[in-house]
Amino acid sequence: MHDMSDRKVRIAAVGLGNRTCKYLSYVSEHRDMAEVVALVDPDASRMHGLRAGFSLSEDRCFSSLDDLVASGLELDACIIGTPDIFHHELTLQALHNGWHVLLEKPMGQTESQCRDIVQASIETGKIVTVCYVLRYHPYFNKLKQLSEDPKMGRILSVRHIERVGRDRTAHTFVRGPWNMKEMNTTVFFTKCCHDVDFVLWLTGDDVDSVKSYMGERIFTEGNAPEQAAKRCIDCEIERKCPYSAVDLYLRRKDWIKGFTCQPGETQEEMLTRMLKDSRYGRCVYDCPENDVIDRQSMILELKSGIRAEIIMECGTDEKDRMTVIECENATISGDESYIDITYRNPSENPERHDFLWTRKQDFHAGADLIIVKEFIDSIREGHLRTRTPAQTSLSSHILCFQAEN
Repeated sequence: MHDMSDRKVRIAAVGLGNRTCKYLSYVSEHRDMAEVVALVDPDASRMHGLRAGFSLSEDRCFSSLDDLVASGLELDACIIGTPDIFHHELTLQALHNGWHVLLEKPMGQTESQCRDIVQASIETGKIVTVCYVLRYHPYFNKLKQLSEDPKMGRILSVRHIERVGRDRTAHTFVRGPWNMKEMNTTVFFTKCCHDVDFVLWLTGDDVDSVKSYMGERIFTEGNAPEQAAKRCIDCEIERKCPYSAVDLYLRRKDWIKGFTCQPGETQEEMLTRMLKDSRYGRCVYDCPENDVIDRQSMILELKSGIRAEIIMECGTDEKDRMTVIECENATISGDESYIDITYRNPSENPERHDFLWTRKQDFHAGADLIIVKEFIDSIREGHLRTRTPAQTSLSSHILCFQAEN
């Protein structure tokens, strides 16, 4: 492989949403290692701050990947953080143009699309690193390390619960563009494909059978309170509603990073406009295109004898993951704040590992930044090895598709 350690990795950012901006934070702080040479997004307002931050001229800002390719600009890699429906097409285009790809999950929307990307990565010799953050997170790495400790004995079963918090559910999967019909994939696939990957990382991927069970839908017209209005800003019971868009965006100022002000518009004016006119101001029970389920579970039976269950629960008060790993000699359980170990032998004292400190850190306790560092290092050093290449990430994608059938 070619050693690039003598120069910076030239990167284009494609799709300038929240996730891409987080990954670019690493590049911004390590300009001796990499440089952003182009921005791609159809929304020019998204480019303004990033363009200034990376000192890019207008001719380095493009409304489409086609325009970037046509410019002839030389690149080594790109970060793709567009809406999911474009991941497959843009990743193939980038690979065949000779670029490595850091790709936000999921890879594609069908099994064949995901296999296309793996095949193209192999054929072009370019790496596709899928942003499966759990493999880079200190808490989940500790769970993996403990599960491999001979003292625990072999794994018998795993139960892993992803609790999708109320705010994320309403913003992303009910009002937002990931509300299944529009995205052509399930919430479980979009949100939990990397949870499935984490479980496979613990157990191995010798899956013998897959079963899936889906719960009822909460967010339907029939479940709306009698006095509910079509928009939260017009609703007389809005202050009592746990899904109030007025409370989420205007009062608490949460989940607003993806909203942009028009020229001369204050933030308050912009948020009021969003509540009045955009999809994000709607009552959660009056989003007719939405068909989000509130709960799904996947049960995996492995040839090794391990049984694994991955559960997604939407609209919960909590917004964390819970994992219970039953081993021959101990039970390992964690809730993203603590990991507790209880031994079968009563003479063994229980253990607790404190991970509250990760709650106070940005970027998923630094995991977002480690993904980018590993990706850039793999290109500079020429070995093209990361923890979550497309080839490794394929198994979890396929299992999610099987769970839909």
